[in-house]
Amino acid sequence: MKFVTILEINADPLSSTNVTVLNAFQVAVIDNDDTLEDPDADGGAQLDVSGVPGFIGNSTNFQTFETYSGTVGGSPVTFTLLQFSNPQYIIVTSGNANVGDTIANTNNTIVTAPPVDYDTLPSFVCFTAGSLILTPSGEQRIETLRPGDPVIVADGSSRPVRWIGRRHLSSAELRQSPRFCPIRIGKDSLSPGCPARDLLVSPQHRIVVSSHQMQLYFGDRVMLAPAKGLVDGQSVTQDPPDQDVEYIHILFDQHELVQVEGLWSETFFPGDTSLDAMARETKRELFELFPELMSRGGPFGETVLPVLKPREVQMLHPTLRAPAGNPVAF
Repeated sequence: MKFVTILEINADPLSSTNVTVLNAFQVAVIDNDDTLEDPDADGGAQLDVSGVPGFIGNSTNFQTFETYSGTVGGSPVTFTLLQFSNPQYIIVTSGNANVGDTIANTNNTIVTAPPVDYDTLPSFVCFTAGSLILTPSGEQRIETLRPGDPVIVADGSSRPVRWIGRRHLSSAELRQSPRFCPIRIGKDSLSPGCPARDLLVSPQHRIVVSSHQMQLYFGDRVMLAPAKGLVDGQSVTQDPPDQDVEYIHILFDQHELVQVEGLWSETFFPGDTSLDAMARETKRELFELFPELMSRGGPFGETVLPVLKPREVQMLHPTLRAPAGNPVAF
C-alpha cells in the first residue's frame, strides 16, 4: 500500500502570502489507479482520510484542487490545496515542507492543479551505491551490506543493520524530476579526508557538521545538515541527470550516525516525508519489520542530533566543518 502525507496549514494560500505548516497526517492511498486527480476518473475514493480531523467529505473529489508555489528557506515548493477552510489541507508535489515551516511568497492566483502521479511525490533520503561504509572489518561498499551485518556507529560500537532498501532512478527519470539528482560532496570539502573521496547522496540526506557560529546561534556544536543546503557550486554540487543512480537506505533499530567515505552522516530516518517516497512493495516490507511505523510517534520520533534547515545551512556554510572525533560526544 502507498502512503502520502497531508499537511495542515494555518491559512488559505489564496488570501495569505505566507502559510505555516501546523500538522502532518500520513494517509493510505486507496486509489485503483496511480494518479491523484480531481475528481477521480472512475468516481472512487483516492485517499483514506478517515484519520484526518475535519476533512470534509471523502477523497473522490476534494473541496478544491488548486496548485500554488512558494519557497521554504529560499528553496522552491509547489503544493496542491485540497481544502481551503475548516481546516486547510495541502499535499506537497515538489520541494519539501515540514511541520513548523513557513511557505513564503505563495502565488495568490486560482489555478486548477494538474493530476499528479503518487510515485513522483517527494522525497528520497539515502546513500548511493558505491559508497564505502565503515564496519568492524573495515570499509565496505554499502550495496554489499545485508540485514544483520554490523556497522560502526558514532559511539564507537557496532550495530546490526535491520533493513536495507534500494531505489533505482534512470537518467530519463532524473531528467523528468531533476530535484532527485544526487548531491556530490567533493573530496576534502568539509575538512581533510572528509570525505575521503567524492560522496554522492540524495538531496535530503543529512551530514554531520560542526561550527562555532552554529553553537552561538543554536546552542549546539554538532548538528545534521541536509546535503542540498551545502551546495555551493564549487566543492558541493548537484549532479546533472546524465546517468542512472541507485539510492540505498539502511535502517537500524534507531536513528544512527555512520561513517561513509570518512564523513559522519545519518542512517535512514523513517519520518513521514521519507516514508511517502517509498514504492508500495518497499513500504510493505518495512512495515512488516517495524509495524510501529504505521502510526506516527514510534521509536524514531527523534533524530540522533538536532537538524538544521537548508536556509540555516546556507547561512552558516562558510563556517561548517566535519567534526573531529566522536560526533555524539560534544
